Parts: sequence; structure tokens; C-alpha cells
Amino acid sequence: MSSSQKPEPLHVYTTLELLEACADFFFLLERGYNRKVALDLVTARWNLSKLERLALYRGVFDSATSKKRVAKILRSSPDRLTVDGFNVLSTISSALIGDTLLLATDGFVRDLAATIRKVEVSRGLISSLVLMLSFLSHLRVREVIIVFDAQVSRSGELVKIVNSLLPSYIQVGEAFTSKQADSSLLSLGKRYTLATSDSVLIDKTLSVFDLGGELCWQIRGEKIINLKQLVELKVRKLAKSITERDGTLNAQDGYENEGA
Repeated sequence: MSSSQKPEPLHVYTTLELLEACADFFFLLERGYNRKVALDLVTARWNLSKLERLALYRGVFDSATSKKRVAKILRSSPDRLTVDGFNVLSTISSALIGDTLLLATDGFVRDLAATIRKVEVSRGLISSLVLMLSFLSHLRVREVIIVFDAQVSRSGELVKIVNSLLPSYIQVGEAFTSKQADSSLLSLGKRYTLATSDSVLIDKTLSVFDLGGELCWQIRGEKIINLKQLVELKVRKLAKSITERDGTLNAQDGYENEGA
């Protein structure tokens, strides 16, 4: 097991430039722009850093997509749950490290470590695992199946650890690796609520519990940037500004017509 030192936290700050970039990205998506094209345009316009660009990519979605995903979120504790292992544990690990986290416009909490840090079986990941199992026990989840991507180094070792710990926390539990983890999770998702923040999986399943997000609110709520709220407020402000401007222009046109 890796015993590497604790990584440096990843930080993003809610600057005026970042908020403007979020709003621009959102409006381009609403107009039907391809996500990558829109992201490239906004990144260049606002000179975004790598982490700021990643924050937009992982945190801002068009309103239709966000609405569909929010509707799938289970707000109460699930009875039976299948967990996207590395996805959930990575988010919890980010919270423990002290990274900035995002509450995205689609209602899910996401980390910024996905493309920055390599997923590895480490002491930090085991700490995240114990926290996750304790939280599931607190929620009284009766049955849990945890799926890990077999392509991640030492995932087999992690599964052995998980299966040794599960009986102490969960009434019925099992962990296994899969060479096609997404397919395994989606198949299980037909019978279980799925715990993940992976956009592809969310769009293809019926019911989702943001396990990583719920736990992160408990342990590092102050580190979560509420992009969902910030984007909504910015959009409302812009809409009000446009309405007031149009009203002023209409009034001027009417005055000019009367004068003619």
C-alpha cells in the first residue's frame, strides 16, 4: 500500500472573473454549443487557469441536463446501494486533503482531483473508506455492493480490505473489481440505488445517491463552492439587467414616436 505524503490541497477561488466565466459557459451551453468548444472559448476569454477550467467543466451544465439529473437524486437514505468505489472515495479523499469542492449546477458535489492526481490505493484512501463505511452505517443502509475498476493498480488488495471491514458496518455487503466497472454499476443500478457523481453513469441510471457529496458536507462543508447557487444568481441578475435595458429602450422609442 502506498504511504506517500499527503498531497498539497487544490484550491479554486470564487473571483469575479470565475463567476463571469461560469455565466458565459452556461449561456453558450444553453445556446447549444458543444461543451469543449464553449469551454475553449470561455477559457481564452477569461484567461482561466487549469483548475478554473476544470471547475467549469465539472461544475456547470445546461439547464435541461441539470434538471434531469437533479430529478434522479435520492434525498433520503437508501436501503440498498451500489457504490462507484474509486469515484466516491476520491471525492471523500479530496475533502480530507482540504481541496476545494464544487456543488455543481446538476446538484452533485465534485472534486477537482480527477485529472490532477492519479488514483492509488493509499493510507488516505483507506481513511476515506472507513469514513464512508461509518457514514453508511449511520444512515442504516442495509445492503451495499461496492465496485472498483480492476484497471487501477492494487484494486484487488483494496477489495480484500473492504470485504474484511464490511461486516463491522453493513448488514449485507460485498466488494469486487470489474474490468468493465461502468457496465457492472449500470447493471446493478437496475436493482440498487447508485452512488456516484460520474456524469455518464448518472445520465444512464434511474436513481442516484450522492454519497460522496453528503459525507463531504459533513466533514468539509466550508470547502464546497456552491456553483449551482452562484450561477443561478448571476443568470437572474443578467436577465434582470437585460429586461430593464429593454424597458428603457422601449420607453425611449415611445417618446421619440410621440415627438414625431
